[in-house]
Amino acid sequence: MTLTLTSIPSDRPLELPWSRDHVRAPGGNGAFVAKPELSEAASLAIRNQQSLGGHHFDVQGMAFDELRRWARQAVYGAAFDYSRQVTRGLTGSGVADLQERLRPEQVAALTFYVGGHQPTLFHPGVWVKNFVVGHLALRDHSIGLNLVVDTDTLSGTGLRVPHGSWEAPETMVVPFDAARQRQPWEEARILDRDLFATFARRVSQILEPSHAPGQGDFRLHPMLGEFWDAALAHSRSTDSLGECLTAARTCWERSWNLHNLELPVSRVCQLEPFLWFACHILAHLPRFIQVYNQVLREYRQVNRVRSRTHPVPDLRDSGGWLEAPFRVWRAGDTVRKRVFARQQGDEVQLSDGENVFAVLPLASDGSAAAAVAELRKLEERGIRFRTRALTTTLFARLFFADLFVHGIGGAKYDQMTDRITSRFFGLPAPGFLTLSATLMLPVPELPAQPVDEERLLRQLRELKYNSDRHLSTELQQTHAALIAEKQQLIAAQQQARRRPDVLGDLGASNTGWGFFAHEETRTGRESAGYARFRRLQDLNRHLSELTNGAREHIEEELQTTRKHLAANAVWRNREYSFCLFPADQLRRFMDYVCASTGG
Repeated sequence: MTLTLTSIPSDRPLELPWSRDHVRAPGGNGAFVAKPELSEAASLAIRNQQSLGGHHFDVQGMAFDELRRWARQAVYGAAFDYSRQVTRGLTGSGVADLQERLRPEQVAALTFYVGGHQPTLFHPGVWVKNFVVGHLALRDHSIGLNLVVDTDTLSGTGLRVPHGSWEAPETMVVPFDAARQRQPWEEARILDRDLFATFARRVSQILEPSHAPGQGDFRLHPMLGEFWDAALAHSRSTDSLGECLTAARTCWERSWNLHNLELPVSRVCQLEPFLWFACHILAHLPRFIQVYNQVLREYRQVNRVRSRTHPVPDLRDSGGWLEAPFRVWRAGDTVRKRVFARQQGDEVQLSDGENVFAVLPLASDGSAAAAVAELRKLEERGIRFRTRALTTTLFARLFFADLFVHGIGGAKYDQMTDRITSRFFGLPAPGFLTLSATLMLPVPELPAQPVDEERLLRQLRELKYNSDRHLSTELQQTHAALIAEKQQLIAAQQQARRRPDVLGDLGASNTGWGFFAHEETRTGRESAGYARFRRLQDLNRHLSELTNGAREHIEEELQTTRKHLAANAVWRNREYSFCLFPADQLRRFMDYVCASTGG
């Protein structure tokens, strides 16, 4: 099918060059990184909105801009309903802000600021995206939306918590629910109610006050207690693990005047506009696969990736069945399966690799309406038809977001989404914002830095090879003969290195007696050089024994420094969950970052 494009003028090229430069997490406590600058976020969103609204090509019988308007209305409506669900009955949740749904024409006029992450207890550098999204939306009287990526797998049900003394801390994983096989978050249920109910108390017991010499006792005072109360309250109405964590986070955000809408990706995948988008890909799957795999190969080449499965595997052809960029499983399953499609006349058959689970009336040049109706029936049969990572952001960025806010990992991989957009849809990809931050627990830092370790190692090396420079005057006089011999050997070694090549001096051919004379001379030089080397080793060993006292002192300092560095690495790890931080520290930091948006 040939795409016909009509669009508004744009100075953005269809495709930007590949780059190996990626945003890196800031190392300093309280630092954040944004690309582009946060002050440019709102104007970038407006440019994206204007650009995307000017494209009118056909998407299975519907104009692109029409499908985009429909998607925005459907996403808003679903997010409104879900947000009311997760905030209902929670104290201070600000439910009143969601009592009146916007009309379609109002939704069309607003800017959508969108971010997303798994419904897990992530670190503050991830949570900061929610605050910037909410702040931009509040400032512009627009829509802030957080996508709850419940289609990803739940890899664990524990929280890593630091504990122990200030100088010798350790970490332990505290479970908030029973362990289980890896499964989609969407299917995860609370298995151990007692474990879930006692989680905050058990963490509090581990985080006992610690004593920092010279700085007194300190305690973290985490926000976990109040946060977990909200999770427990919501668990009385559902056993969905991801929804309980989402409800607790949303409740806390509302108490801080952050009013983002929430929407699980699983619900996005049930919306008709998404299914229409999916049908367009399925109807043109051979071309999509060609573009997708080509982009993957280029990404691996640019980033020097050898693995055939990183960052994602290629889409493959399996005996005439083409792999599509979607997942499928049945309700309650722990394993997500790949989706394979096969065009048979005017129908597309869908399989999980074992069984055909849907037959769609769909042709490359026809409407997707009937196929969408068939896909909608899957939920009634307990079949989960879901998107995959790149397809999630592809749909979000093109069909309802005006500005998508990525973390560092998502931004790196979305270079591929940019090229899939330009090569499959034939339009320049909308710009996105990359944002991440580093916040560390309010624990006093031990007096050690990596440069201290490097300095001490240099001092030990100096005492090993140049100990004669660090002897007392008395010892230098006592061992003057050894020191003089060492200096003579060093001078002889330096002179040998400057000696011209013997072959050049002899001017002899490699045949005849000149060659043998050269070999004999070279062998003698090598033997003399080895003798000097061994004697220098003996002298350095003997002289270094004279500095044993200084070396022992440095080694003790080095051991203490390394112990302190290891302790700092535990206490000042940026990956600790936001719920282990004091609420006032988080609030100050989020306000500080949001102030950089310029409003």
